Amino acid sequence: MTIRVVQWTTGVVAQAAVRAVLAHPDLELVGCHVWSEEKVGKDVGELCGLAPLGIAATGDIEAVVALEPDAVLYMPMLWNVDDMVRLLDAGINVISTAGFITGHSYGEVDMRRLHDAAERGGASLYGTGINPGLASVVALTSAAACREIERISIHEAVDCTPYASPETWTALGFGSPPDTPGLTEAIRVRILAFADAIEMMASALHVVLDEVRFVSQLGVATKHLDLGYMEIAEGTVCGMKAMFQGMKDGAPLLEMDLLWRLGDAMEPDWPIDHGYVMEIRGVPNVRIRYEPEFGGDDEEYVAAPTANPAVNAIPAVVAADPGLVTAADLPLITAGSVRLAGTPG
Repeated sequence: MTIRVVQWTTGVVAQAAVRAVLAHPDLELVGCHVWSEEKVGKDVGELCGLAPLGIAATGDIEAVVALEPDAVLYMPMLWNVDDMVRLLDAGINVISTAGFITGHSYGEVDMRRLHDAAERGGASLYGTGINPGLASVVALTSAAACREIERISIHEAVDCTPYASPETWTALGFGSPPDTPGLTEAIRVRILAFADAIEMMASALHVVLDEVRFVSQLGVATKHLDLGYMEIAEGTVCGMKAMFQGMKDGAPLLEMDLLWRLGDAMEPDWPIDHGYVMEIRGVPNVRIRYEPEFGGDDEEYVAAPTANPAVNAIPAVVAADPGLVTAADLPLITAGSVRLAGTPG
């Protein structure tokens, strides 16, 4: 049976998700939720830069529930636990790219609320994306080549300039003076889902970590940067290096290393080797490079690899047992069920 899907929001990643849903032969887009009043009532296709689809966007969560979808692709910039609980209570599976991996980054109280709602509704909640999300799965799969593991490291390096989401960068402190009180802690909290990815990987490896550490550095603009969608003053933050480390017996066993920058003038001038590198120190050592490439659409560099793992996971999440699930709980997720490129119909 075709799986009925509602898209939540129509931002850059959400637009890529809509395109992926439309291309998937097992999925049917039946609705869309938007948060801005000006988008309510507009055709979802037009909101996503596509031809009209005959589906009007709504700002009413009860209208979404009334559609009785099998799944909601939940992709706001900032999550709303009340909304997620309402969807799960209604028996709607939720697949999220909004900072959800295990739920611990949401706090114990909200994590329990989500778990209880999923149990009551008989639905599942799953979080993914390119990173955190797919990158961890690639690293864990690669570790199957090893009989001993000393450390698994995931390195992400992205020039994020094409990602036109000023709200995202402002929330991370970009454009702020580097000595802003509490800035490092605010960054840590905003990207805490990467610590959840560390937790998920440890669980998959059947390891109990001693702690998860966080270290970071900030890059500062050496000139005024006009990115088109936002401006960054000289001397303010335009980049960051951040790492979460899952510690075991005094040494890092799992590492998530992020390098993000905006613009072309930063000090330190960290070089960007676009993509993701997964390094496993063990017997044997394994090194994997994952690099999405596109033919001219820069926004797709960030958007599609984030959206597609969520869309492709929908059938597995719908079939999963109720509750909060991670990649370690699901079968292999791939693009095998997606219509082959060039195939008519």
